[in-house]
Amino acid sequence: VEAYELFKAIYLERGYRQRDVPQLILEKNLFGLDIDERAAQLTGFALMMKGRADDRRLFERGVKLNVMALVDSAGFDAEGLAQHPQMAVELSDYGLKPGDLTELKRLFEHATTFGSLIQVPEGLTEKLPALKQLSEATSQDLFVSEALKRLGPLVQQAELLAAQYDAVVANPPYMGKHGMNGQLKKFAKAAFPEASSDLYACFMGRGYSLATDCGHVSMVTMQGWMFLSSFEEM
Repeated sequence: VEAYELFKAIYLERGYRQRDVPQLILEKNLFGLDIDERAAQLTGFALMMKGRADDRRLFERGVKLNVMALVDSAGFDAEGLAQHPQMAVELSDYGLKPGDLTELKRLFEHATTFGSLIQVPEGLTEKLPALKQLSEATSQDLFVSEALKRLGPLVQQAELLAAQYDAVVANPPYMGKHGMNGQLKKFAKAAFPEASSDLYACFMGRGYSLATDCGHVSMVTMQGWMFLSSFEEM
């Protein structure tokens, strides 16, 4: 909400009409992910209310927020979709292979545990436009229709995690490795070996990869990383 006000001031200073500003901000400037669905819902609601105050017809414009809660991929049947008789030809039509669907599912198996620490491989990033087109396809087959419906959110969160941003802002979670479950501890050690002593340090490292070369990273963190020996390499 604070960022909305800042962007609004910038747009107005540049001569944009106030009623045109909300949709631009919500679709092109603000992006957010959380592992808590209610946090994402509250954020989306607050932003839409801010936008509605500046543009009374905002609800009629079909604005698509780039704010969402991460979802696990357990309910997405990648193999079933790839092997379905109606999909065998269509996957190749989109320039996709069954392995692309399987890789996407594997990437988000623990999305609500790993959150924004997940990094999308370059090869899969290149496939995201095709995967998005596939997710927007329609089918009369109930199984295919349901699978494509579940594919959509996975593609959207992959797009947000694969992108780079001019400003990355977070109040990361604080959790030492002794508080992590087995999956998170193994993931942190593999993906962020220099920062795996605490979850907030992992998020610091992830923040830099989310920022553009000329971007800014701003995080509310504890100061332990500056002097504790466990963060020496970091």
